[in-house]
Amino acid sequence: MNPARVLLLAVALAACASQKAPPQAPPQSQQHGIELGDLDPGVGPCTDFYEFANGSWRKANPIPASMTRWSRRWQAGENNKERLKEILEEVSKRSDWPKGSVEQIVGDDYASCMDEARADAEGTKPIAPMLASIDAIETPADLQRAIRRLQDLLASAPFALASQPDLHEPSRTIAEVSADGLGLPDRDYYLKPEPRFADAREKYRAHVQRMFELAGIRDGAQAAETVFAFEKRLAEASLDNVALRDPTNLDHPTTFAQLQAMTPHFDWVAFYDEAKLPKGDLTIDQPAFMAQFEKELTQTPLPAWRTYLKWRLLASAAPFLSRPLVDQSFAFNQKYLGGVAELKPRWKRCAESSDFRLGEALGRKYVERYFPPAAKARMQELVQNELAAMKEIIEGLIWMGPETRKRALEKLATFNPKIGYPDKWKDYSGVKIHREASAWDNVVEGRKFVVDDFRGTIGKSTDRGRWGMTPPTSDAYYNPLLNEIVFPAGILQPPAFDVNATDAVNYGAIGVVIGHEISHGFDDQGAQFDAQGRLSNWWTDADLKSFQQRGQCVVDQFEGYFIEPAIHHNGRLVLGEAIGDLAGARIAYAAYQKALQKRPQPSRDGFTPEQQFFIAWGQFRGDQIRPETQRLMVQGDPHPIAKYRVIGPLSNLTSFQQAFSCKAGDPMVRGQNRCEVW
Repeated sequence: MNPARVLLLAVALAACASQKAPPQAPPQSQQHGIELGDLDPGVGPCTDFYEFANGSWRKANPIPASMTRWSRRWQAGENNKERLKEILEEVSKRSDWPKGSVEQIVGDDYASCMDEARADAEGTKPIAPMLASIDAIETPADLQRAIRRLQDLLASAPFALASQPDLHEPSRTIAEVSADGLGLPDRDYYLKPEPRFADAREKYRAHVQRMFELAGIRDGAQAAETVFAFEKRLAEASLDNVALRDPTNLDHPTTFAQLQAMTPHFDWVAFYDEAKLPKGDLTIDQPAFMAQFEKELTQTPLPAWRTYLKWRLLASAAPFLSRPLVDQSFAFNQKYLGGVAELKPRWKRCAESSDFRLGEALGRKYVERYFPPAAKARMQELVQNELAAMKEIIEGLIWMGPETRKRALEKLATFNPKIGYPDKWKDYSGVKIHREASAWDNVVEGRKFVVDDFRGTIGKSTDRGRWGMTPPTSDAYYNPLLNEIVFPAGILQPPAFDVNATDAVNYGAIGVVIGHEISHGFDDQGAQFDAQGRLSNWWTDADLKSFQQRGQCVVDQFEGYFIEPAIHHNGRLVLGEAIGDLAGARIAYAAYQKALQKRPQPSRDGFTPEQQFFIAWGQFRGDQIRPETQRLMVQGDPHPIAKYRVIGPLSNLTSFQQAFSCKAGDPMVRGQNRCEVW
């Protein structure tokens, strides 16, 4: 059967199931509403809704020293890690679990990671064999072997090889070779003349030098210059962050023979054979970068390559080695770039590492304790209601013609919601993790599993049951190639979602997130993929022009949002997320209105049901962010900072303005400049 029809049938069956047995919410008297104590009554909602909704909470809750930002939502994410800690400490107390069991793997991994005394005593001993193998590089074959071994450890040097569904045939999964290998956040840090970038370059050189010195590698200053010069050449051949957002810029279908011809001085046959990869079709995201890679192979002396590869290994391993290396890695990557004052406690760093490498093993234990069936059932109702609301919105668009509307509805009908956790868990029984091993050795084993896991999908039919996030993750995503919206159990906790919360709170918080992810299927990126997940134009020329004009309104709006006098958001960079917030709020509000018809909600604590909805969004999304982190986000993050994720979309919505009786000329009313996409 056609995969799209399968998904359509699945969505229809899920909708029917929810209609037959709708989950029951607790009585209203037992439901909690918005957080009144978070409100700042000294600020009018039509003046600055961000401050009104959560200003008092932020004033009373400064950012913890180890965090880049803070809010009730970020606090919930950290609470998830406390839960993981409980699980990990419990299973790590025993050392007699059956070998290969989930408990043995995550328990031994955590016990090993928490042995800080051993890590400090060993210094760089755990990476010494690989450093020696890099030092022993004397031939192009040696160089290639070292590159592949680093790839096995998720240390891209300088390209990355992963897997993804084919952009034009998503039912099959192919290899993807992508540009990577930079130590600074992106290409602009190497190339732009502004003082903040120049300062970062100076600090980065000093950081690389100090890391080499701590590892006992001579001539640290010269090594740092070698690394920086190498990476700068790679940066010059890389796309910027805005260009990377356009999937057509990354669409370069390639045969294996063409890949070999593109980089003749790299033996891809040997690389693929050693990595046990099928030599089929693939995609290359940046051909210009691969041309530079070929140039480096022919023009860069082997000593410079050795220095660069040692740096890639050292930077990747440092957080798991002795304290001086941990501290230096933190000092540059978190303290300087992100503004964080204090290193996270070791248990939290170990839990995060385990979640990344062994996420579904740990996630099984997490969902057993913290995600009951009632939560999943309530969430399924929310998702189905919002898909129905989006359908009505598309049907009512006056700017979209019938041909494009038909295609848009076809795409919406094939959406595949995933909630909580996978239907089928990954098998970790072959992961060779032991508590007697060093923390780094176990990290290597876990990373090899991650690499083998995605490599194992290459050349096969796409498995639509796979997840791109672990169950404890406090986040959500949309995948255009699979046309799926995914909500891990980790985000389905208060304040985002609570089975004991009012509809106003749930629709205003997780509901806007649901709408946000749905609308990603129709933002400036998602709108380029059709109902089958193919990169394909399904728009008429006139409708596409109208859609792009509406997007330009959002671009112009966010170009006017500054974090400092000389630094503002890049409207093109944040366009997709800004459309997601704008459309997400509209979709969730429409779904909430339907919910009110079935379950009327009273005014509460002096606020109407409609006002409660918008306050819930402001309280969920609002957070405090360090200035350094804001600069990082404006430079490379497609998400706007929290303040503008609140006031940006809401200032465009007439439903918000009506709820709070805002008047023309109020700061939260954009008037003639109002943007509306979906």
